[in-house]
Amino acid sequence: MRPAIFALFLYSLLPLLRNTYAGIQSVDEHVVIAAKGMGFNTFQRLYKIELPIAFPYIMSGIRLTTVYIISWTTLAALIGAGGLGDFIVSGIGINNTYLIVTGAIAAIVLALITDLILGKLENRTYKKSKAINAN
Repeated sequence: MRPAIFALFLYSLLPLLRNTYAGIQSVDEHVVIAAKGMGFNTFQRLYKIELPIAFPYIMSGIRLTTVYIISWTTLAALIGAGGLGDFIVSGIGINNTYLIVTGAIAAIVLALITDLILGKLENRTYKKSKAINAN
């Protein structure tokens, strides 16, 4: 199981870092200059200005990565890591379409539910962030 977790961790880094970087880069330069003019130091600008503005990009990366990880985890069964991929691999091994479809549908439902929960969390957190920053 450790090799699968390590591989999935490494696989998840690129989308997370790419979306976080894109989010930080999307912050308008004039906003950063205004924050500097107000006396914000680098950490304050990052924490209070840039990260809240970049939050939708960051959450997009988290949601995308989560769905990727759930789908790639089914392949972890090929190296003996278990999970929903066991149904699929077992179904392929004994030519049982029911097992294959059961494992695939379970993985799809898990990915959809996780994405839905993260979407609701994103909306709730973003609304709170906008309310705090408006004051």
